Amino acid sequence: MIDAPGPWASGAFTLIEGHSVIDTEAIVTDGADRTWLQTEDRSPTLRLRANPHYWDRRRGPRVAEVEFRNDLPPERALELVCDTVGEVDLVTEVPPTAAGRVRRSRHARLVAVDAVRVLAGAIDRSAEGLPLVDVRARRALNLAVDRRALADDVLDGHAHPLAGLTPPTPLTALHRAPGRLRPYPHNPDEAARLWRAVGGAHRPLRLATFGSWEAVAHAVAAQWHTALGLAVDVTALRGADAERDARRRQAAKLPRDWDVLLVDHGAQSVDVPPLELHRAFVGRSGEFRAGPVDPEFERLFTRLRSRTSQLGQVLAANRIDRYVSSQALALFLVAPRALYAVNHDVDFRPYATTFELADTSVRRGHWSTRQRGTPVAT
Repeated sequence: MIDAPGPWASGAFTLIEGHSVIDTEAIVTDGADRTWLQTEDRSPTLRLRANPHYWDRRRGPRVAEVEFRNDLPPERALELVCDTVGEVDLVTEVPPTAAGRVRRSRHARLVAVDAVRVLAGAIDRSAEGLPLVDVRARRALNLAVDRRALADDVLDGHAHPLAGLTPPTPLTALHRAPGRLRPYPHNPDEAARLWRAVGGAHRPLRLATFGSWEAVAHAVAAQWHTALGLAVDVTALRGADAERDARRRQAAKLPRDWDVLLVDHGAQSVDVPPLELHRAFVGRSGEFRAGPVDPEFERLFTRLRSRTSQLGQVLAANRIDRYVSSQALALFLVAPRALYAVNHDVDFRPYATTFELADTSVRRGHWSTRQRGTPVAT
């Protein structure tokens, strides 16, 4: 949290204008259990200046100033980085549907990284009129999804099919290796058999997501309809206020107007992914858990937290992933890549967990080299 300019920063940059605050709100889930909801408050413009006392001089900083323009709508920011020079140099969170536009740009290029994040569905196991309390129904929903088609056709190849809730990245390779967990196969026939065995649905399934993933939601709904004969009502929540309200209501376990919520979630604790990813979707304090507490998950999670060696953590994390997958405690979709639109004269290094600019630099032909003192705009 940086709530005002000042000289106290120990990072690669110091704040000289604006503010960027992340508030953490404790929300009661069940009884005395709590989860934490983070909200962001950023000024329209935020300026950083290189910290000459940064401890890792080999890393950076490599630019004099950075300006964040938080007041630009995403579509406008993308237009400026692709079609102009000197207005915007870097745009974060580029949607996969816009990747082609960036690749065709004269002024920008697409930079991608396999991020420690997942796009998965929180399943309301207590939903009335649907058999989602039965593991066979949840497996049917997973078997009816063609993850490869989602990754290749809907997300333009910028995602990987998800096995469990540990994304396939170099940082998480150890956690995926011991059990060789594989994604649910696309098996519509088996999905239909399981769905019939549990009696099917007595009403349409309500599938909700945030605006960024609306195309994925409609694709999943179509696959469910084809394989299971399931009617699906899709709702896309648009805007920061709608997303914030939906997250707060779900974290507090208030009555919900959806049965499956597609949501992307990332982790910074890459040494032990379940601490953030699996807990969020399944755990007692999970902000996306939609259903009763799972005692076996809690037992495995407690065991994970007691492990101090890397090998012990890896094995315990793998057991959790296998259990969550076998019980279909979420709808496992894809691990989306983090995409950036970057000016051709900017050398930007993406990270799998965070957004960093310490080792970002500009080439000799960059517009700022011709305008002394002008900051790099982001």
